[in-house]
Amino acid sequence: MVAISSVVIVGLIGAAVVAVAFAGGLVALALRRRGPGKPDIPAGMRPGPADEMLERRFIERFVGWNLVFVLFFAVWLPVYWLQEPDRNVLEQVQLTDRSVERGSKWFALTSEENPTGFGCARCHGDDAGGGETIFQGTIYPVPSLNNVCGRLTIEDNEETPNTDIRTTIMQGRAETPMPSWSVRFAGPMNDQQIQDIINYLLTIQTVEGEDNFCLNPPTPGEDS
Repeated sequence: MVAISSVVIVGLIGAAVVAVAFAGGLVALALRRRGPGKPDIPAGMRPGPADEMLERRFIERFVGWNLVFVLFFAVWLPVYWLQEPDRNVLEQVQLTDRSVERGSKWFALTSEENPTGFGCARCHGDDAGGGETIFQGTIYPVPSLNNVCGRLTIEDNEETPNTDIRTTIMQGRAETPMPSWSVRFAGPMNDQQIQDIINYLLTIQTVEGEDNFCLNPPTPGEDS
């Protein structure tokens, strides 16, 4: 009975030692995880990575795309600039073609198909070959316009005033059936419409070479 009691006591003591050691291990493990002297801060409130670490990928991507765009424009802008003269010529040709088309309509008679015609062809002929009209009760000869560049220039100059096509259209000719057509002289046409008619007349000229004063204006002082 005494021997059994001693064995039980020794077992209880051993169990107590194991239990204390187990509890001590748990406490040591918990202290290790928490760290010595560190406050118990929730994970969501703990300091995050530095801004440099967070923004590094964004900055690298941003710099990379900047380099791509710089290289693109470094190649594209010179290529675009080199093609600019050809584009300007093409645009000018297209503008002139449209101006000539409008001018042919201004020159023609007014009709249902051409309601904007000013009727220059009524006196000068459908082909601008000239004709005649009644002026102050008498038949008045009308000059042709398909060879007008053999007599007049496009622009006026100091040596030969009032001898160009534009001035004649704008102001007309006194004591003739040719009225003034420009709005600046109480006429119906604006500057663009007059320029359209001039561009049209230039395309139907029968005068060529140096005899064409519109393309080869005479030197001031020379007889035209």
